[in-house]
This record gives sequence, structure tokens and C-alpha cells, in this order.
Amino acid sequence: MKSKLRRRIRLIWFTLVGVFFVWQWTTYQSRGLPEGVLDTNGEVRVEKTADYYTFAPVGEASELEVIFFQGGLTDPKAYAPLCRQLAENGYVCHLIRMDWRMPVWDYQKVGGLFDLDSGKYVLGGHSQGAKMAAQWVYENPGQVLGLFLLGTSHPRDYSLAGQDLPTLKLYAEHDGLASVDEVLGNEHLLPLGTVLQLVEGGNHSQFGHLGRLLTDERATLSRPAQQQITRDHLLTFLNSI
Repeated sequence: MKSKLRRRIRLIWFTLVGVFFVWQWTTYQSRGLPEGVLDTNGEVRVEKTADYYTFAPVGEASELEVIFFQGGLTDPKAYAPLCRQLAENGYVCHLIRMDWRMPVWDYQKVGGLFDLDSGKYVLGGHSQGAKMAAQWVYENPGQVLGLFLLGTSHPRDYSLAGQDLPTLKLYAEHDGLASVDEVLGNEHLLPLGTVLQLVEGGNHSQFGHLGRLLTDERATLSRPAQQQITRDHLLTFLNSI
């Protein structure tokens, strides 16, 4: 009798664990993507390689180009709408596809994919992607023209305060993975003159087209509204460089 009870308890336990991990995995998948976001049309040309998607204006483009790091475990396509909007406003944007969806393992490959000594790139990302963009700048000072960080409390373990680098940091009021207190607590580690912008009502997950990630808080702002605010701040930042 006890043996049957133990087997039932184990079965229930492993079933619950399995359901939890399946639910967790689905939240990291892209969702609600606009139709045709990965298609070429008269305004934006989209190219796909094994390492990145490129969104490029069909017409005249800025000399400045953007490199975007996806968040950890997230589907890179979750950031395609934002990257496409940058292209619609004149900026070539390269959305990096990280092996195993892990920027912490794969961020260094951009050094072999792009001529970062050319002086035309701005680097950034979301969540762990933002963390690794800051890490790249720390390890390779002087190679990019600007840095943008979305939904992260990094840098935390090192300082960029000595670098003269235009930097934008967007953080959300209801971010359950990078709280406002954490972001402001590490402000002194950012380059001097960093622009910090609070997205009121936003959360961590809505910086991309994702499900609500574990520990993230519920946003009081819609995803389209948060995406528009993010786009507008990024464009203002890029236009200022």
C-alpha cells in the first residue's frame, strides 16, 4: 500500500514538474508577431543567415548600424518587430541569433561577423542580451559608437564609468527580473552621461513579443504601447549619435 502511494506521489510530482517546464518554455517563445514582420517589402529588406537576421531600409539608410542581442532563452524573433521599426526609420539592424539562445555563451561571435573597427555600430540588447552587450563593451572599449540596455540591472560586477560612450538604459516600472531599485543601485557603474528612462507601467517581458516570464510582474501598459515607447527612445538615442 505504501509502495503504491509513493509511486503515485512520484508520478504527480514529475507530472507537475513537467507541466511547469513546458509552461516556462512556452513563455520564452515569440507571440503576437505582426503579419509579415520577417518578409521583405517595399520599405524593408529582410535577410536571414545562420547567425542573424538583418533588417535594412530599401531606400536611403544611415551610416550607423545597430547590433541587437536577444534575451537569454528567448526566441530571437520576439525582437523582430522592434528591429524592423528601426529599419523603417532608416537604420540597418542586425538581430543576432545566439546558439542555444544563450547570449552569455555566444556574444563574442559578433567580433567575427562584423567589422567593429569600422566605427559605425551601436550595440545593445534585452535582458541577458543587454548584460552581454555591456560585457562586450567592457572587454572591447572603443569598438562601438553607442550602447543601449533594455530591461537589465547590469553592469553589476564591473564598471563602465570610465568610458566615454553614449549610452541609453530603458527600465520598466513593473520589471520583475530587473527591478527599479536594482537598476538605480547600479547607475554609478554606467558611462558618465548615460540616459536612463523609466517606462511607466511596463514590465520585463514586453520589451519583446514574449509571454510573461517567471517572476515578472504584470504590466499596466499594453505591449504595443511599451514597444512604441521603446522604439521612440531608441530612435531619439540613435539620432543623437
